[in-house]
Amino acid sequence: MKLSEVVDKYIQLRDKKAELKREYDAKVATIDTTLDQIEAKLLEVFDSTGMESTRTESGTAYVSTRTSASVVDRDAFMDHVKRHGDWTLLEVRCSKVAVEQYKAANNEVPPGVNIREERVVNVRRSA
Repeated sequence: MKLSEVVDKYIQLRDKKAELKREYDAKVATIDTTLDQIEAKLLEVFDSTGMESTRTESGTAYVSTRTSASVVDRDAFMDHVKRHGDWTLLEVRCSKVAVEQYKAANNEVPPGVNIREERVVNVRRSA
């Protein structure tokens, strides 16, 4: 086999792979949209009824809280960490767990940090 044939085959396969990925991504996006709509409906039902979970023949849907923390003012945050020697607040990014603990202990987040909490629906398959 000539090198030109090998290169041509490689390009054909790479193009086919990209085409299949685009088709896959489009199909998954449609499914993700429907899943998001179902999760929103479940959360709406949970919120309106005060329920935290429901068990069905198919599986269990339940609510959990997803938390994220991000640094919005790096200088203020690092000044706080250094001034108080509170290095537990650091990872490569601010430590979500440490920020939650700090918030629980001080009723506020450290300077320079945003915290976002979001209630989400989870679905677990029955055994």
